Amino acid sequence: MLKKVILIGAGGYAKSVLDSLDKTKYEFYGFIDNFQTVGNYHLGYPILANKLEDIDNKEKYSYFISIGNNLNRLKHFLNLSKNNCNIINIIDKSAIISAGAKLGTGIFIGKLAIVNNGTIIGDNVIINTKALIEHGCLVENHSNISTNTTLNGDVIVEKMSFVGSSSVINGQLRIGAGAVVGSGAVVIKNVQPYTVVAGVPAKYIKDVG
Repeated sequence: MLKKVILIGAGGYAKSVLDSLDKTKYEFYGFIDNFQTVGNYHLGYPILANKLEDIDNKEKYSYFISIGNNLNRLKHFLNLSKNNCNIINIIDKSAIISAGAKLGTGIFIGKLAIVNNGTIIGDNVIINTKALIEHGCLVENHSNISTNTTLNGDVIVEKMSFVGSSSVINGQLRIGAGAVVGSGAVVIKNVQPYTVVAGVPAKYIKDVG
């Protein structure tokens, strides 16, 4: 019998998540979303509740947080954990994951993404479509690595960071906690925590507000 999965979040990111769900292991049951009307349908599936607490027999289901925003994703992850809910990983069948990589809980790895040997991916992390995470990297909890991004060898991305689409992080660099790397940036030096950088080469723009 397939395990029933509930997605938390019915926005655009949920489309990618749902498309990558392994239908041989899981049956998609419906959404929890506080911006949708309970009983309506979205992408052909029901809105089950506006919040986790409204789900009866929560332990019967598995859950995944289909929300791109790091802070919102963190809040839901903590709530699921507090309620002892089973949080799954969703890894697209086209992704390439080294046997030597270590994966946490609640991770999304999208189409054609690559996670190489010796890399550690923390909890509640997004590795989006075509992202390349080279050998020996560390992506800490609740971070978001966007589409077509390259992390070269031994890069550390600290917790709650966002690395924008098509950016390149040179090897052995550190992206500080809560930092934002703009799309298309080429990062050639460490990025300080809670700062925004962008450009080629990437330069400081402002503090995260």
